[in-house]
Amino acid sequence: MAEDKRIRKTKRYLKQALIEILTEKPFEQITVTELCQHSDISRITFYAHYNDKFALVDEMFAEMLTSATQDYRQRQQANNPTNETIQTFCNLLDCILNLYNENMSLLSDTTIDKNPYLYYMFYSYIVRNVEQVIMHRHQIIKPKYSIKQVSGFICNSLWAFMSEAQAADISSEVVRRDAKTVLTGILKANIVIENQPAPTSANSHN
Repeated sequence: MAEDKRIRKTKRYLKQALIEILTEKPFEQITVTELCQHSDISRITFYAHYNDKFALVDEMFAEMLTSATQDYRQRQQANNPTNETIQTFCNLLDCILNLYNENMSLLSDTTIDKNPYLYYMFYSYIVRNVEQVIMHRHQIIKPKYSIKQVSGFICNSLWAFMSEAQAADISSEVVRRDAKTVLTGILKANIVIENQPAPTSANSHN
């Protein structure tokens, strides 16, 4: 059932307030009172929708991942109908990078130094989604180790690679290209999954 327009507007104001306050202080120091004052919304109204600030940010991340999941499914349908492993992961990587770029106002402050809680919360969402991709395609993608180990390895490797590249002020398109190269190398080396057939030219990664 769709939410009432007024509820969506109230939630949007609260989420925007959180994003704006995060530029001034870490998440752990932000109070519900501050969020309400910043968005001109009463505490009663806040608690009518959220139990606490953690529920608010959890909803924000969940919405992002829902959008990224839809993007992933569309990409799979468009350029990977046979579910080739490398193209599957490249599509997933594209969706994660798009998610990050589209939500830069929040995610730029979601770092391990600035906001460790938000960082680990967002990262856990990403890892769970990678786990789901592998689980749903376990007949095609055959991990050598547990799905959690493989998902953690891939996500940690790519996250560190991209974080260092962004810290060096490398452009997002170069980061995207190089991250795909690294990811493809990991998969082709059969470090974490069983030997995979080479992708066809029509479905090779960008």
